[in-house]
Amino acid sequence: MTGSPEDIRGWRLPRGRHGLPREIVVRSQRERLLAAVVRVTAKRGYDSTTVADILDDAGVGRESFYELFADKRECMLAAQTILVDDLESTARAAYTEPGSWVERVGNALAAVLEWFSADPAIARFILIEMAGIGPASRVRFEADFTRFVKLMDDGLDDGALDPDLARASSLAVSATVARVYEEIVLDRTVELPSLLPELTYELLVPFLGEEAALVERRRAAATRSPAPGEAP
Repeated sequence: MTGSPEDIRGWRLPRGRHGLPREIVVRSQRERLLAAVVRVTAKRGYDSTTVADILDDAGVGRESFYELFADKRECMLAAQTILVDDLESTARAAYTEPGSWVERVGNALAAVLEWFSADPAIARFILIEMAGIGPASRVRFEADFTRFVKLMDDGLDDGALDPDLARASSLAVSATVARVYEEIVLDRTVELPSLLPELTYELLVPFLGEEAALVERRRAAATRSPAPGEAP
């Protein structure tokens, strides 16, 4: 599969005659379509978005679209795959930094909140508009959810925490996703990093207990960078 999150965020090839090889042109068309389906769907909503809307935004012809994708749904699924893979990679890179399990969970949470806040259109596309495609979206969501739960479980058996608490990971991740979803719906995506202390507490309290989770909340508050427009 071609494409990357950077491409979806807006990489474009100059239009017109450029003498580039066919494979470069096709890659450009694919990436422009993936970027367009995210932008347009986030703006117009799944039901109101048409293939014509995507083509107009991408500057790609209808014939080229159908050479690459069967329909709007397939184009959306391709974009979602690239973006969620990048989100997991971002979370995993933060999670695998040296430190205790608690520190690594905090690092991963901070990275995820920053990732979503960096592009509200992408956040809306992944967590809201993808649901419009029907059952396939639910299957994808459950599979992706499991990936993040497994990531959080990694390290629970390192002796620092009771492995029996691993079952709490699903509930903790679910609560975090629900809160992020709520903020996106309310158009507060760019403010997500400001929730780091609160979500750190909610994520860790089932594992650490209230007193220790409050300590981690204060630690997160002390290390968090102010949000745009927020007083330090």
